[in-house]
Amino acid sequence: MRMLCPSSLVAALLCALVLLDPPSEMPTPTSTGLLDAAIETCPEDQVADAPAIDARLAGIWQRHETLQEGDLMRFYFFHPDGFGIYRYGKVGLTNTHSFDYSGGQGVVDLRFRKTGEAHAVGYRFEQSGGRTWLVLAGDPREDAAEVRYFRPEGPNHGACAVGPLTLPDLSDSTVPTGALGNRLWGEELRYATGGMGFSIYQLQPQAIDGRGVGWHHRGDYDEWTTESLTYRQQGDRLAFAFPLRHEVASTGLALWTAGDGVRRLRIDDDPRDFWRPHTYRDMGPSFACTP
Repeated sequence: MRMLCPSSLVAALLCALVLLDPPSEMPTPTSTGLLDAAIETCPEDQVADAPAIDARLAGIWQRHETLQEGDLMRFYFFHPDGFGIYRYGKVGLTNTHSFDYSGGQGVVDLRFRKTGEAHAVGYRFEQSGGRTWLVLAGDPREDAAEVRYFRPEGPNHGACAVGPLTLPDLSDSTVPTGALGNRLWGEELRYATGGMGFSIYQLQPQAIDGRGVGWHHRGDYDEWTTESLTYRQQGDRLAFAFPLRHEVASTGLALWTAGDGVRRLRIDDDPRDFWRPHTYRDMGPSFACTP
């Protein structure tokens, strides 16, 4: 199976971090170009003779209908390059397992990255009710002989684009309202045992009423959680609301451009690490679907 280096996974996860997680009013990120660039930075991990993959598997396959936060969620996402994710939980709060896969002709081989567990899973495609279905026999993440997943359709699964890249002027001592939106704010840490952990706040632009939507991602690049949130930032104050946990929090912040030219965001009382201070770097633009 083809293995991707951590930098490739970072870009790939931008494609899958919030897929199907938000309700329809929230944007879905993707970045094919960034993924290609990341793969180029790690040529030693590319395999000349990659195993065959059934191209029909590529894309999202969803078990349940999802309309609002709190709805049950289960889906597989197969990337054409031979890796993917399995996500489960509820809309607004999910856990994600990444895997590598290969195969075809009715059998797909899955190897989950975190545990190394491997499964040979039978599959077939069906047409029913105007939808295409992927039927898995021996699904390793579900307790059933056969599990059916449908391919979702609609505007949230179409093309996506990067939003405006204009950054606010930080020369003034006051942090401009709206300065955090349309960005990924991340902190990464390499483990002595291998792998890389991360905490990422993905914040979309604030609307006219000051409210912005976003997600917090935490874990490593093999397994991670995603939690939806709303936020408001005014000057050096930042407020969060996490709807599925019925939790609100507020904190002071600082924003500056460091000596390396990269912006840094300090959250004084980080609600996703027991109110410890954390400093996040600007990892680049967030992503939003086009109509």
